[in-house]
Amino acid sequence: MHMKKAIFIGRFQPLHKGHCHAIKDILQREDIGHLYIIIGSTGKEGTVDNPYSFDTRKDMLKKVFKEQIDKKKISVLGLNDCSSDNEWIINLKSIAPDFDIAFTRNDWTRKCLESVCIVEKQKYYDEKHLNGTYIRERIKNRKDIDDLVYEEVLGTINNKN
Repeated sequence: MHMKKAIFIGRFQPLHKGHCHAIKDILQREDIGHLYIIIGSTGKEGTVDNPYSFDTRKDMLKKVFKEQIDKKKISVLGLNDCSSDNEWIINLKSIAPDFDIAFTRNDWTRKCLESVCIVEKQKYYDEKHLNGTYIRERIKNRKDIDDLVYEEVLGTINNKN
């Protein structure tokens, strides 16, 4: 069987259990040999929607998925926003040139990728609570997020706030 290389793209503002469930589901597939986790909007940080830097988000992923990264099952890469869809695809293929399949829930991402690979819609895990907007709002209001993110991520968030 041909082992596919997959991509999973997100802003991870912050990395939460919904992202982690999706990544674990992808890694459990027998046809996936490698997963590129692409951190989007790498140049944006310090805003309401993008509070964490690329390095902080990469650190969150490295802490939670250390074993898979060490075994070379996962690569964590960054991708800047672009002025056009075509430029975005070109930049994506320059950092992850050999992916076969993408997993996303984002309509814009799906539209961009449909011409270059197979795109599968990633299922949601508790859409109401496991989403970045909800979690960022809870952080801003100093409400508990222990059940929404892993301990490794919570430590990073607490060190940045």
